[in-house]
Amino acid sequence: MKKKLPISIVCASHNGKQNLPKLIDSIVKNTHWPNEIIICGTDKEDFDLILKKKYQKLNIKKIVSKVKNQIVQRKLAIKKTKNQIIIQVDDDLVLDKKYVYLMYLHFKKNLNLKKIVSAAILFKNKKHQAMRWNAAFNKSLLFRFVLLFLNYGKKLNFMSILESGRIVPRLPDRFLKKNVKITVEDVQWVCSTIAYNKNCLKDSIAVTINNDKKAFYEDVFFSHSLQRKGYKLIIDRSIIAYHPKTVETNLFIFLKTIPSHWQIVSLFNKSFFLFFIDIIIFIIIHGLIDLSKIFYKKK
Repeated sequence: MKKKLPISIVCASHNGKQNLPKLIDSIVKNTHWPNEIIICGTDKEDFDLILKKKYQKLNIKKIVSKVKNQIVQRKLAIKKTKNQIIIQVDDDLVLDKKYVYLMYLHFKKNLNLKKIVSAAILFKNKKHQAMRWNAAFNKSLLFRFVLLFLNYGKKLNFMSILESGRIVPRLPDRFLKKNVKITVEDVQWVCSTIAYNKNCLKDSIAVTINNDKKAFYEDVFFSHSLQRKGYKLIIDRSIIAYHPKTVETNLFIFLKTIPSHWQIVSLFNKSFFLFFIDIIIFIIIHGLIDLSKIFYKKK
């Protein structure tokens, strides 16, 4: 049996019956194991495929939530943890074989560090998810001008939140290359595939717009609220999780994100004036993109 580390993996899952075995298999293949895995699903059937004998040594604890919302589910899972350091993952990820060990190394010497460590999220082809934003930013002068305007002319940070409340998941171009081992610091937010000391939860903000619906930007509320309180946000390129796919945002999905976008502006003292301009601009952008897709399909 592999060495177990004093670290807990928590996962919120919905309709995860098919996804969870891939996640658990990737944990089994890790060089080191966490000493507990806590999964909060929304149906008993979510766990059917991870009750096999080969998974019994992993110490998997299962919770069924009546509420279908990743923030609520994650809180239920964290309440059951026994360790101080939490690794937080989504149910559709596949973790690289050194994921658990490298996350643990960030906290091994000092469990009480005020930092949040994020993994690099790659597609199966090993390209980073930020490549779309980086490509648009690098190729379009107009796009850069729009983002600069929505930030009151201030220089954009990596993984930034504009003055309009718009989140921009842009990273250094070097970070997107294969097989590089660098860390990016001084970012304003990180995604939800992270490790942290659970004491930080008392300093964080978790916004739930609607308990029974997807929580948009929940990773932004959590990580940026901590960054504003002095926590260090780090993205470590050597820690990798693979994501099967990301659904491109269309106009319909974009409209559903507006209440969460509004909350970013309200909670973090951003500009309501720029927020309304931002919404108009991106409704036009997404509308034109959707129309062009319909046009090309007809051709």
